Amino acid sequence: MAKTTKTDGTNTKDGAKTKPSNKGNKGKQAKPNVFARLAQYFRDVRSEMRRVVWPTRKDVLNSSIVVIVALLFFSLFALLVDTAVVKLFELLWNRIGS
Repeated sequence: MAKTTKTDGTNTKDGAKTKPSNKGNKGKQAKPNVFARLAQYFRDVRSEMRRVVWPTRKDVLNSSIVVIVALLFFSLFALLVDTAVVKLFELLWNRIGS
């Protein structure tokens, strides 16, 4: 098949896309120094933090209560399962060992 050029500048040959050539850019673009990039990073962080929808005090309180109740429930569950397993092993040990 013949090599064709699309409107976006990519060359295709047998359906495979290739990158457009950068022969016009002889020199590399210089990166800003580390302090300029760091300053831009903090500006971006500040901008994003302004967009955050923060939970209300009531939402935080409700979520905290749910977490504490779940923690107590699963702690009690683990305690009961552990106690049952220990009692089961003691029973088996006494029957087999004696």
